[in-house]
Amino acid sequence: SSCEELGKQQQQRRKQNQQQDQDQDDNTTGNLVVITLGDLIDDFEQYATLNVERIGELIGNRLVQLTNEVNVPQEIIHLIGQGAGANVAGVAGRQYTRQTGHKLRRITGLDPAKQYAKPDNKLTGLARGDADFVDVIHTSAYGMGTQERLGDVDFFPNGPASGVPGADNVVEASLRATRYFAESVRPGNERNFPAVAASSYKEYKQNNGNGKRAYMGIAT
Repeated sequence: SSCEELGKQQQQRRKQNQQQDQDQDDNTTGNLVVITLGDLIDDFEQYATLNVERIGELIGNRLVQLTNEVNVPQEIIHLIGQGAGANVAGVAGRQYTRQTGHKLRRITGLDPAKQYAKPDNKLTGLARGDADFVDVIHTSAYGMGTQERLGDVDFFPNGPASGVPGADNVVEASLRATRYFAESVRPGNERNFPAVAASSYKEYKQNNGNGKRAYMGIAT
């Protein structure tokens, strides 16, 4: 009967929706560990002289324990750091490699902070090579961040600038990188931020935004 046929169709649709939900869960599940440096930074002097090397090495050693004692493969570890935390993530990646001979899969720097104090003869902060893949989003290049290209790919929303549209000050501009990345993680938003390779903002304008595309965020 038509009622039986309708019931079968509804049941089939429910199964399809359940499968889609399961597929989405499979793609988005994982363990998120958040490390805050806020308790270590009370003023600008502490921010400027933050011992990036020491903190990064401690985190790197913990990651070694994670892979050795809990059997978490380094191929699935993705470090994400904002501001000074991006530089700490870079050191953590190098420390992990020193201890294991292997590189972490990916490090993402969200508006890495300027390095005001560097130990003599030491590489500090985030740099290409700290993981198999390093991507960076600069939203306050001439503010709290840096205009230096630090990763395998560097994104400059609105070009290298002190801020981005909608940000009232350099602090908001720096944090905007985190909001961009967080939006890209949501299912369906992975390609919300297309970008085109260029050696400068001037070249980008001259090419009218044409060229090979990459996507800023989780899909990079």
